[in-house]
Amino acid sequence: MKSILLTAVLAASILAAAGGIYAETISGTVSGPAGKPVGGVMISAFDKGHRKFVSVFSRGDGSFVVDGLRNVKHDVRARLMGFDDEWSDGKKPGVGSLEFKLKAATGDDLQDQRPASSGFSMLKFDNKRDKLNFKMMCSYCHQVGTVGFRTPEQPVDWETMVRRMDGFGGLYRHTQKTIVKRLLGTYKEDAIRKWPVFVPPPAPAGLAARARITSWELGKKLESSFHDLELGPDGLVYAVNISKHRIVTLDPATGEQRTYQLPRGSYGPHSIELANDGHMWLTICASGQMAKFDLNTKKYTICSSAEAPARRGSYPHTLRINPKDPEGLIWYTDAGRNSCFSLHPKTLKVKEYKLLKAHEAVSAGKGESRGITPYGLDFSPVDGSIWYSKLNGNRIGRIDPRTPDGDIKEWNPPFRGPRRLHVAQDGIVWVPGFASGVFGKFDPKTEKWTVYDLPDAENQIPYALNIDPSGNVWVCGTGNDTLNRFNPKTERLVEFRLPTRVSYTREIEFDAAGNVWVSTSGPARHMERGYGAIIKLELPEEIDENQGQKLTGYLPDRKDLTYEQPRVVDYKNSPNARLFARIDQNMLTEEYLSTKHQAYVDRKIKELRPAQRSRLGSLWKEKQAADPDMPNRGASFVKILDYLVREQKKENRK
Repeated sequence: MKSILLTAVLAASILAAAGGIYAETISGTVSGPAGKPVGGVMISAFDKGHRKFVSVFSRGDGSFVVDGLRNVKHDVRARLMGFDDEWSDGKKPGVGSLEFKLKAATGDDLQDQRPASSGFSMLKFDNKRDKLNFKMMCSYCHQVGTVGFRTPEQPVDWETMVRRMDGFGGLYRHTQKTIVKRLLGTYKEDAIRKWPVFVPPPAPAGLAARARITSWELGKKLESSFHDLELGPDGLVYAVNISKHRIVTLDPATGEQRTYQLPRGSYGPHSIELANDGHMWLTICASGQMAKFDLNTKKYTICSSAEAPARRGSYPHTLRINPKDPEGLIWYTDAGRNSCFSLHPKTLKVKEYKLLKAHEAVSAGKGESRGITPYGLDFSPVDGSIWYSKLNGNRIGRIDPRTPDGDIKEWNPPFRGPRRLHVAQDGIVWVPGFASGVFGKFDPKTEKWTVYDLPDAENQIPYALNIDPSGNVWVCGTGNDTLNRFNPKTERLVEFRLPTRVSYTREIEFDAAGNVWVSTSGPARHMERGYGAIIKLELPEEIDENQGQKLTGYLPDRKDLTYEQPRVVDYKNSPNARLFARIDQNMLTEEYLSTKHQAYVDRKIKELRPAQRSRLGSLWKEKQAADPDMPNRGASFVKILDYLVREQKKENRK
C-alpha cells in the first residue's frame, strides 16, 4: 500500500511538472444556419501526435474554449446531431479565434447520425418477448442498426452472419426462420430509404454540456477492440485487446502506447483488475486461464482458472478483488459453468463455488435461455460478501466467503438480462438490465427491488454500471454512444454524449478524483473511425444535482413481464388442443429438478401401464407436430409424462 501511494505521488508530481506543456487553448464561436449562436455543440481538438481528442461543448452564447492542449497543430471538429460536421484543420492553439457555421444535415448525412438505438427501433417484431430474445442473443458484443452492422448486402451474407452468431441456438426457433427476412426488410439500402426522417434529440445542456471528454485511439486500424480497462498505480491505463491477445498500456501524459503479448497457449484476455499487491490480474477466457501481469518485470504468470486437477476452466469472465481482503483473493465468474471461483494470488490455489439451480432462487421466474452464464461480479464494501449475476439464467446471487460452502443465495430480478453489477458503499446492489433497457437496485436487507427505466428503454442495452466515490451510479449507454450519471438521492439522470459513433462500452472505472474512464470494444470495422479507444470524462467541481431527467423508481408486476409468461401455442388443429394448453401451464416438479433428468424419466416411464406408455408416445408425437418450435423439448416431454403419471394415480385411487 505504501509503495502504491509513493508511485501515485510520483506520478502526480510528474504531471504537475508537465502542466505548462499542456496549457494551450483553442477558442471560438459556433453559429447556426441563421447566424444565431448555438450551444451544446461538441468541439473536439485532435492531436495527431498523441492520437488524442479533447472535447468540450459550446456555451449558450455559442462560445467555446478547449484548454489543456499541447502547443502543436490540431484538427478541430464541431459536431451536433442534425447538422453536418464542420472541421478546421491545422489550427495552432492561441492563434486567432475559430468561427464554425453549422449547416443542416440532410439525406444520408442525417441518416448516418442515428445512434444504434434509433436504428434498432426500426427492426420490428411480432411481440416484445421476441424482441427481448433478439436483444439478448444478437447485441451481446456489438450494436444493431449502425452503418457497420448494415454492411452485408446479399441474402447469403446475412444468412452466414446470423447463423454464425446464433450457432448456440439462442434465438427462438420461429425467429430463426424469419430473422434474415426481417433484417433484409429493415436494413437493406432500399428499405432504409423508407425509414422516417431522423429527428435528432435536443442539444446537450446544463451538466451534460459542462463535461470535458478526452479520448485516445489505440492500436492499429480495424484491429483494436478493448474489452476492459484498469488504472494502474504507475499512472498508466491498462486495457485488454481480446482478439489480439495482449495488454495495451497508455500513458495519458505523453500519449505513449505499449503492448504486451500473452505467451503462446493463452488466448482471449477478457477482464483486468489491480490486485492488492500492486500487480494486474486478468481472466483469459478463450484458454480457460488466469494471468498475473507483473508491473515491474512486465512478465505473465499463467495458471488454470479451474480447481485442481483440471488443466483449464471453461470461460473465466469478470474478476474483482476486495482491497480490504487480507488474503487479496481474486474472485471471478465462469460464463461457461454454473460456478464462481476464488484464487489465492500467492499459492495459486483455486476454489470453486457451485451455484444454485434455477428452481432454487428466490421468486424463481424463468431463465429464458438454455444457458446460465455467470457474468458480472463484485464485492460488498459493507461485509465483504461476493455478488454475481447470471446473464442468461436471469439471476443475481450472493456468496459468503466466511463460510465453507459460501452459503449461496440467489434472486430473480424483475427485468431481463442482469449483466455487470456493482455494490454501492451502503451495500445496495445495482444491476443493469441489458435486454429490458433498465437498471435496478436490490436491498439485501429487505430483498426488495426498485427499477428505473432508461430513456427509450425498449431500444437500450446497458451492459455495465459502476458507483463513483460520491455514490452516483454511472450506466453504460452501450446502445447509443453515451454515459449516464444517476444520482440515487435526487433520482435524476444526466446523459453524456461520447465523441465518436459506435462506442460500445462494457466497463466503467474511476480515478481518485472521481473522473470516469471507459474503453470501447466490438467489431472495429463498425466503429466510426475504425479504432477502439480509452475515454476519460471529467465534470466541474460544483454540480447542480437538480439537473437532468427525473426518473421514477417502480417494481414491475411480474404478470407484465413477457419473458415470465408461458409461450402461447396455437393448438387449433390438434385433437388434444385443450389438454396441451393445460399441460403447458404446469410447472416442472421439484423431484425432476433436483435429480438427474434421464434417470427421472426412465423411472416414471416404468411406472406407467402399457396403455399409458402408448398414450405418452401418441401425445408426444402430436405435440411435436403442433408445436415444432418448442424451445425446450425435454421439459415439454416431461410435463406430458408427469400428467400421465398423475392421471394413472387418480385411476388407481378410484
